[in-house]
Amino acid sequence: MAKVAEIIRFYSLDEIMDFIDNGGEYPLHHVWCYDKIKQSGIPVECIEYDKNSRLNKLGTKVWIDNLQQQINLLRKSKEYDLIYAPFIADVFMLALLKAVGLYKKPIFALALDTHIPFKKSFLKNLRQKIQRTIYKNGVDSILFFNESIYRESKAYGPLSKNESLTEWGVDLDFFSEFVKKQTQPPTLDFIYSTGGTNRDFKTLIKAFNDIDFNLKITTKRDEGLDNFISSNIYIDQSVKPGLHSVGLIRKEYYNSLAVAISLQNTGQLWPVGITVIMEALAMAKPIISTVNKMYPFDLEKEKIGFYVDYNDVQGWKDRVNYMIENPDEAREMGERGLYLCRKKYNYQLFSKNVIKTITKNKFMKQDNINKKNSVSAAAF
Repeated sequence: MAKVAEIIRFYSLDEIMDFIDNGGEYPLHHVWCYDKIKQSGIPVECIEYDKNSRLNKLGTKVWIDNLQQQINLLRKSKEYDLIYAPFIADVFMLALLKAVGLYKKPIFALALDTHIPFKKSFLKNLRQKIQRTIYKNGVDSILFFNESIYRESKAYGPLSKNESLTEWGVDLDFFSEFVKKQTQPPTLDFIYSTGGTNRDFKTLIKAFNDIDFNLKITTKRDEGLDNFISSNIYIDQSVKPGLHSVGLIRKEYYNSLAVAISLQNTGQLWPVGITVIMEALAMAKPIISTVNKMYPFDLEKEKIGFYVDYNDVQGWKDRVNYMIENPDEAREMGERGLYLCRKKYNYQLFSKNVIKTITKNKFMKQDNINKKNSVSAAAF
């Protein structure tokens, strides 16, 4: 029977499943279709991430993510027919070996950003160009994470000989079950912001120093924000990254009037903040975000929120005050966002497209799935 290998990047799959089996609540979009692939009848095995691995620490120094998992895949390659990598960077070494003819297994990966060189340093920019060339020649199929990323990457040039598009989304059941259990209506008495990657909380805080409304921030990073806050701003750094963290912050999404994503301008073409965007949609919350053209949709055209320019304190004041002064319109924005999530941007539809791409592979034809061959999906 065909078998797929999947590499989990952040947590052990066993750890995740034990957490869920013992009553923990965890959104399954973070297992990157492992559950759906298994339910479809395709045997799938995870190549687990080991955060204490010396090989992984070495790999980080030489720009090879998850070196240990890739070496494990080399050792066990005969067991698998296909390598599936939700994070394309996690099969860089395998793609390199395949590009020079030293590795034969088909590799299927997701592209979560454009992989267009953007570094100002000549050497760093050259390294990014080399990486892109290796992906192009070493990854058999690439599924782009959303239409904006796909369009931008394609304008630069193909990232793979066989590339297609899907739309990522979150596990709606995870959020809707929480809402169903609530016995009190949301308080709607604060704006909520969370996340850690490339966040610009200082600009947001400066805006709220002049806004007569509450701001709640959940972040894992100690950015010296205490020097900027006034009495209407609360920063919670007690929620540590882990399997329980998304479950804990759902109550903040639920009670907020709107969700704010304030970003730094790094120049990189990738949808930073997209997980919070999708979680806000799933909780029927309007969104105010720094402009990011790599989001899968235009917040303002969809009438589900507003954009603010980078470092624009006054822009944040204007958009937040509009939400405060127009709560009915804010609620309607949130309802439109939830409808959009149910219609197009959800884990169920995303998983179907991933599985469809896997089964299109010549090793995964239906007549082979019932024979001796096996496909291995590597999910990071």
